[in-house]
Amino acid sequence: MSFVVRKTFALLIALCGLHFSVAAQSPLDQAKEAYASGDYAKALSAADLQVAQYASGEAYLMRADCLQKLGEYNRALDDYDKAKTTGYEGTELHLNRGICKISAQLFESARMDIVTYLQKNEDDAKGYYWLAVVEYMSMENKACQRYIDEAIYLDSNYADAYYLRAANNVDTKKSLLALEDFQKAYNLNPLLNRAKLNMAIIMLDMGQYRSAIELLNELKLEKTDCLAEVLYYHGEALYFKHDMEGACGDWVEAAEMGDADAEGMYKKLCIDKKDKPRFKRRSYFQF
Repeated sequence: MSFVVRKTFALLIALCGLHFSVAAQSPLDQAKEAYASGDYAKALSAADLQVAQYASGEAYLMRADCLQKLGEYNRALDDYDKAKTTGYEGTELHLNRGICKISAQLFESARMDIVTYLQKNEDDAKGYYWLAVVEYMSMENKACQRYIDEAIYLDSNYADAYYLRAANNVDTKKSLLALEDFQKAYNLNPLLNRAKLNMAIIMLDMGQYRSAIELLNELKLEKTDCLAEVLYYHGEALYFKHDMEGACGDWVEAAEMGDADAEGMYKKLCIDKKDKPRFKRRSYFQF
């Protein structure tokens, strides 16, 4: 066999092998791949196909996880139960089902699932974090604090855990501790813009208007899904600094984004008896 023939033959073998590996990928594998990339709709379609072809416990679990991410909690809970009854024995079923029950506000049942998970995963920070979430949502602040401290002890870089502990500290009137934990959460995960927003809100409550404005100015320049709230609180800070024109400009902009509180403040403080704006709206562009 000549060199050219051998090379061509080897290439054909390689191409056939590549075709075989792609064709051999199961719908379950496709679902896992799409889920890992955050494409939950695509993952659900593949999981549906897997369940139709072979309804294993793992297939039901995968579909349940997809449904939970897409906010279809009742359907997800049905599939978690089917995963259990068809023989799935992995402990993550209890954790994932517990998280789903939290979203569905079934807190007592969620607690039972997460405790079951922790019985076999006692060193997993995620279990304690989600148990703390259950207690926080049930307004059991002491229990929340106990479990969230355990989660942070097991994983000192758990950004969501610091965020939850900060929220719990706000509820229990520990503002300085809350500020510290929101800062830790943001340092660990700069995508947690709400941690920075909550820091600014606490500073507003403490009368630290200049510091609050600095944080809110940073947030106005960042890509955030809470810009309307940022503008509302920026307006509030300016109001307390006696800058009514600036406050009204922020509130009307936030109102146009659908913030009802901002609309209320604008109508209450920025509109005169003739239903006219008390201040000329600022313009940052001119021809």
